[in-house]
Amino acid sequence: MEKGRVMKKGKVKKGKEPEKEKIREKGKEEKEKKKEVEKEKIKGKEKGKEEKSNCKEEKRKERETEKEKEQLKGKEEKEKDNSALTKRPLEPPEKNKQILVLGLDGAGKTSVLHSLALNRVQHSVAPTQGFNAVCINTEDSQMEFLEIGGSEPFRSYWEMYLSRGLLLIFVVDSADHNRLPEAKKHLHQLIGTNPILPLVVFANKQDLEAAYRITDIHEALALSEVGNDRKMFLFGTQVTENGSEIPSVMQDAKDLIAHLAADVQGPRPGPLCSCQSKSP
Repeated sequence: MEKGRVMKKGKVKKGKEPEKEKIREKGKEEKEKKKEVEKEKIKGKEKGKEEKSNCKEEKRKERETEKEKEQLKGKEEKEKDNSALTKRPLEPPEKNKQILVLGLDGAGKTSVLHSLALNRVQHSVAPTQGFNAVCINTEDSQMEFLEIGGSEPFRSYWEMYLSRGLLLIFVVDSADHNRLPEAKKHLHQLIGTNPILPLVVFANKQDLEAAYRITDIHEALALSEVGNDRKMFLFGTQVTENGSEIPSVMQDAKDLIAHLAADVQGPRPGPLCSCQSKSP
């Protein structure tokens, strides 16, 4: 009997061991699955972080590229300005003095000058970057004009060339009220170095609604203070319809300029030059 009981107990033990083993195996599998799920989650998070990091890196590179482009553009513009400044026109001999055309940028110097040269309205869109030399022929004389850019980098050249000027043409924008004090300051600085240099002022853009009239321009530029020994003339000008004949007032101004230049210059032998423009 004791023996039979022992055998019976042994059989019960053998029956329960495989079930426990299965439970343990199943538990291990579930743990393994959980680990795999956790690994996948970690991988997903790392991938998200990596993609976010790559996105930030790409945006940073884009910003750096844009910044480099802007710096390169600024450098090119600076080099262009420096190049324009270093390329001066050939200095004319004393007997070939020129009529200087000066004024702030945007006043319309080039448009006025080309209109006088061609006897018809010729608009200019781009501002003069440096120097613009033009020769104008009349029936019995020739006139050599030199326009110098009106932006800040070129104003230091104004007085340098003033000593070789036959006369000074100063162009102002009649409608740009805010810059008239600045124009006045530069004009009086120029004429202060030469008390007898003839002066012709063009109050340009008279066709604009906001333009000051001639009397207002005379007062704004303090032209009554230019000196009693100086020949001074003020014209109201405009260049409206491109290609049309120049207004009669511009023709009158052209005739006067030729007369003044002839008085200062005296008789000049030699062939007439053809109209041309030069820029550095």
